[in-house]
Order: sequence, then structure tokens, then C-alpha cells
Amino acid sequence: MKTARHRESVFFVASGNPKHGVAEPVSFVKSQVDSIRLTGWKVFLSIVDDRTSFRGVFRNLQRIRREIARDQPGIVHAQYGSMTAAVAYCAKGRVPLIVSFCGDDLLGTPNPGFLSRVRERCARAIGLVAAYRATAIIVKSRNLLDALPLRLRRKTMVLPNGVDLSWFRPLDKCEARIRLGWPREAPVILFNSSTSGNQSVKNISLARASVDLLSRSFPHATLQLMSGAGPDEVLWMLNAADCLLVTSLHEGSPNIVKEAMACNLPVVSVPCGDVAERLKETYPGKTCPYDDSALAQAMADVLIAGCRSNGRAQLILQGLSAATVAERLTKIYFSVQQGDSEIPELYKSACAE
Repeated sequence: MKTARHRESVFFVASGNPKHGVAEPVSFVKSQVDSIRLTGWKVFLSIVDDRTSFRGVFRNLQRIRREIARDQPGIVHAQYGSMTAAVAYCAKGRVPLIVSFCGDDLLGTPNPGFLSRVRERCARAIGLVAAYRATAIIVKSRNLLDALPLRLRRKTMVLPNGVDLSWFRPLDKCEARIRLGWPREAPVILFNSSTSGNQSVKNISLARASVDLLSRSFPHATLQLMSGAGPDEVLWMLNAADCLLVTSLHEGSPNIVKEAMACNLPVVSVPCGDVAERLKETYPGKTCPYDDSALAQAMADVLIAGCRSNGRAQLILQGLSAATVAERLTKIYFSVQQGDSEIPELYKSACAE
């Protein structure tokens, strides 16, 4: 006998890598699961832990197909493009599918080598095939919307990830530095160098050049790399630093920028993804061209100002708390369950600022 489908429930299919023998999703997926559950929705989560080998993909597909048949969710939501979206599509059965594109799954990465480029283009193509067959698509920023084929934009919504404001919050800077063992007085510029395959996108050479120029005016200024840190360490680093520097070649809606804003950490960034939109009314901090002199001057201005930013208040005004984004997501889920005719109006409301 067939189990009735649970209307207020969503099945997340996310990418993840084994950690201590257990596959875990990235932190923003965990946060989104928690915030949607607080709205009263039931959330199921399954991880695609092998996206490259035929055997691994088939194993994940079979398992997730069984889990969806068992849980009978109202929506299946693929939390990434490429093979993750393809597995979600093949496993969903008759359940409506939403595909979220986050950044490099559409924009790619500047990895050298012919094989890397071929693999990347294949992954993008696979994700787009799933997107064509999805009921709706979510992208995290407007530049990702522009990266989609025209036919897909009609059913696409722009909705950045939200930030858990109960976790990412202002803390005492001196206490944070003591916890981390950082010098109490030296200016610290924080840089998210990443440990994933998109490391080359972060453009660390420009970051180093910019801080080298900054050190002419502030001799003790240091570039602190953040890589593979857990949420607890990220929280303390954001509160211990004087400025977050972003020099990425491209982004979607970088979570680290919004997390910095939630902690009132000033941000200096190049115009990648939606960063200029996020920082438009935020002070101190600035969006600069891809120029080491301009970035160094902007960081110097932050250090001279000597204060935290108004980023948290701006983030709330922009409706990017995890709770607010979760409410918008559940409205999207309800609308998707009504059919394609709801998508154009939904797109307008999701893009509204």
C-alpha cells in the first residue's frame, strides 16, 4: 500500500564528503535544515558522498531513491547542481524537484589542464539537464541567473542563503584573540582561502599583494588564512579580525561575507557575486576593483576608522537572516506544489529587495 505524501515536508539531496567515516553536508545546508525545521516543516537530508565514480553514483542513487519512496516528501530539493542535481532528479519519482545552483556548479573554476576543464563542463551540463526537468530553480545571486540558459530563467528565483544570527553574532574582540592565540594589537586581515576544489577561484595572489601594500602603512598587518575551520572557529575568527578581505574571481552569494556582516566585521571586497549588493549601505568597508592599491587603501581606511561595521543591521534589513530565508523557502515550496503557473509571480517576489 502506497504511503501518503507529506505536504509540509522536503527532502534535501546535498553533496558532502566523509568526515570521520561519516558523510556530512557543508555548514550552510545544516543551517538551512535547522531553520526550515523551526518553521514546522519536516526536513529529510541525504548526502551524495561519491559524485565521480559510476559505482558510487549508482549506490547513492539506489539509496536515495529508497529513502524518498519511504519518506514520501512533498518536495525534493537538490542543494547543488552537477551530479548532485542529477541524482536527485533520477531518484525523485513523481515528487516535484527544485535545484539550487550555488556558484562554481554554474560558473566553473579556473583549474588548469584539459581533463579538468572537460570534467567541469560535463558536471555543469549534467546539472543543467536536471534543471531542465526540475519544477523550479533557485540561484544565490543575479550573476548566477545570468549564467543560466534563457529557457531556464523563466522558472528561476534568486534567493541567497541566510545566516543564523543566533550563532554568528558580535563577541568581544580581545576575548576572541586570546582564544585563538592571536597578538592583541596587530591588525589582522582575514581571508577565506578554502580547502575545496574552488581554491584557485579565491585569487589569493591578489590578497597577498594587497596586504603587502597595506603593510607599508601598517607594518604589523598580517594576512590570516581561514581554511577548513568549523563554525565555532569561524565565529571567533570573524570577531578577532579587523577586516575580511575577498578577492575571488567569481562567487555566487558568499556565505563568509554575510557571516562577517552578522558579526559586524568590516568587509573589503572585489565586485564578485552579490557582494556589492550586500555591502552597499555597510560602513566601514568597501567594494573595490581588482587592484591591489585600491584594496590596500580600502583596508587602511577600515583600520583608521577603528570600529566595527553596521553589517548586522544591514543583513537584517536585506531579509537575510536564516529564519527569514526559511520562511521564503517554505512559500516557494508551497507554490511549487501548485504547479508551474505559480513560478513567474514567485520569481518576482523572491527577487524583490
